[in-house]
Amino acid sequence: MRCPDCNKFVALDFQEPELDSIEVDCDVVRATVRLVRCCADCGGELKEANLDLEFDLPSEFAEKHRDHELEVEDTGIEQIEEGGGRYAKSYFGAIVLFTVTCSCGATFEGEMSDKIAASYMEELV
Repeated sequence: MRCPDCNKFVALDFQEPELDSIEVDCDVVRATVRLVRCCADCGGELKEANLDLEFDLPSEFAEKHRDHELEVEDTGIEQIEEGGGRYAKSYFGAIVLFTVTCSCGATFEGEMSDKIAASYMEELV
């Protein structure tokens, strides 16, 4: 891909995923993650993708705490980078780790993930 800042063809680096938002609504945890690929020479952003992740809380936890106030906190985010060999698609994504805390003190820890083919990332230039 040609970088407009460097004005040459460059390799792309995969940056750490950015967690834009995370929330819990009744029995579903939702998160939005931004993935960015940057110029290996100057660091300018060249491609991006936004992933919308969802996780259904287990029914036993959701039913027991249905009438309580729930809060969610991210406890980490990891990147996914797969494939990329000769004639193989490259995939980029994220794993979001989270903890749901109920107003009664009960907690649930979980993770959700998604990935996208590099060819489907939107070009920013």
